[in-house]
Amino acid sequence: MRATRLTLLTAVTALAALSQSAQATSGWYLNAAGTGWSDASFVSSLNVAGAGFIEQAFSWQSLGFAFEEHGAYQIVGAPTSSHDLTVSYNITGEVGLLSNGFTGGVIDLYSDSVFDFGSTNGSYGANNGTHIASFAVTGGQIDPLTRLVGLQANLVGGSMASGYFFDVAGNDLSDRGGISLSMGVQSTIIDPTGTHIVSELACEQAGFTGAGCNGRPYRASFLNLGWSTVQDTGVATLNIPALSQPVTAVPEPTTALMMLTGLLGLAARQRFNKG
Repeated sequence: MRATRLTLLTAVTALAALSQSAQATSGWYLNAAGTGWSDASFVSSLNVAGAGFIEQAFSWQSLGFAFEEHGAYQIVGAPTSSHDLTVSYNITGEVGLLSNGFTGGVIDLYSDSVFDFGSTNGSYGANNGTHIASFAVTGGQIDPLTRLVGLQANLVGGSMASGYFFDVAGNDLSDRGGISLSMGVQSTIIDPTGTHIVSELACEQAGFTGAGCNGRPYRASFLNLGWSTVQDTGVATLNIPALSQPVTAVPEPTTALMMLTGLLGLAARQRFNKG
């Protein structure tokens, strides 16, 4: 487990470095309650865990599959005991011979004084708190064999609430431009029996109308090629440009994808050696 987290964190670090070379800090301050700088705690990365529902269909454009995923994460071990940090997301992408990565989507972050993640409140208990930030997905890399994912998203302008995020000097990040989110995730297909994943994420959030949402018992599609439920664990971090430095041009996507592919390949090799 530790080796997997280190690999994910390495992928996150690589994405952050490639996306914004003007990144100034290796960490930031977080106050999950939103009460300001004085109660904030320093963090360099956040552990995430949650579930998702994936629908996919054959794509001639990628010579593979186009997919859409709806899901919810919880920030595990957030530096506060008074508020829960949760995520509700909707992302799209392709996995195939000609195209591999994300094509769009939105990630919404919430602060919640009620710890009801995984319940039927709101949507899986993930979007019924105070909305504190939104990120638009811009790219990333997917390894279909190891199911390791590296994702990059930019902060939607004006979406970050004040009082929650601060740089190392104590400046509130709600007015800062150029902030992005990097995330590395390990995804595993699971049986959702005994959870609210199907009713909350498939039926309600994704609007799925198949088995599980039409009065019939849920079951995954043949070989999981049509739809499936997944459990995710990973690491996320914010990339914050310096106040005195301009954000430089983003490198060619091929460079970023090649570097991430190498990292994901290393993870696959470690997994094979352990097996």
